[in-house]
Amino acid sequence: MSSTPPSSSSEPKSKKRRKAPRGIDWSTAKTGRFLLKFAYIGTRYAGVAWQNQEEFGVNTVENELFKALVKTCLIESRTSCDFSRCGRTDKGVHARGNYATLRLRVKPDGTEFPYVQMINRVLPEDIRILRISSVPHDDFDARFSCKSRTYKYFFPSEGLNLAAMSRAAQRLVGQHDYRNLCRMDVEQTVNFERTIHSFDFRDGGDISHAVITGSAFLWHQVRCMMEVLMLVGRGLEQPEVVDALLDIEKTPGKPS
Repeated sequence: MSSTPPSSSSEPKSKKRRKAPRGIDWSTAKTGRFLLKFAYIGTRYAGVAWQNQEEFGVNTVENELFKALVKTCLIESRTSCDFSRCGRTDKGVHARGNYATLRLRVKPDGTEFPYVQMINRVLPEDIRILRISSVPHDDFDARFSCKSRTYKYFFPSEGLNLAAMSRAAQRLVGQHDYRNLCRMDVEQTVNFERTIHSFDFRDGGDISHAVITGSAFLWHQVRCMMEVLMLVGRGLEQPEVVDALLDIEKTPGKPS
């Protein structure tokens, strides 16, 4: 007696289709104001500030940050989230703790999403969100409410007189017009006065660093100040050169 095995159907079993994610109705979506602390290794980026990637062909930290925020549906767009950044860093510069304020989507009941995990999941590994906290007052602004900013500048110590550099650096402390110690941006900057609270050096052997704290800084101000101090450290200039650069009546323009 022979038996015939049951025939197998040639038609594939139907699979349940995943529902497409619902779009966010941003006209009714609830948002809250938050303070975001983030860190990054700036080696691959043309600075922190957003730039039009198609027009300039460069990528920045904020370009990646905004892409992540849009992808996670936490903001509608870069221009609609009331974004304000504490400090600007240039090409190749790293940050251990930069800050920004912005509006993020919250749940319908007003509670928060797990923002740090959501955003870090889609960010490149060299950009990390460290913390996000709600801001109780809408007038708090990461840029304009910031009381001070601190930069660390690392450099090889060989052949440099750190004591002479430190003496010259102390002449930079205080409130001064730093137009001769920055990259001029006359279209966006009309006031070149800033206040430096402290300017110290740390001798680390082969690699030392300067720690500069101030109320705010001009474009490339830290780099320009360090370039002058390096000349002092090599004995090519005296510490008094700082006085001449800060005296805009005697030196009205940056020496070529």
